[in-house]
Amino acid sequence: MGTKAKQKTEYRTDREKRIEALYFARKCGLTMDEALKMLSEAPIGMDDKAKGAPTT
Repeated sequence: MGTKAKQKTEYRTDREKRIEALYFARKCGLTMDEALKMLSEAPIGMDDKAKGAPTT
């Protein structure tokens, strides 16, 4: 039997960022683009590259 191809983590993290931004946009009355921009610029950040992001 064949095996399923593993989902790339890159796509998964991008999807999670978009879901978080969509929730934040709806909650605060923003557009999706505004929410993505705000979340990427936040000091705690959604990205591992963000300054001040907690490391685990």
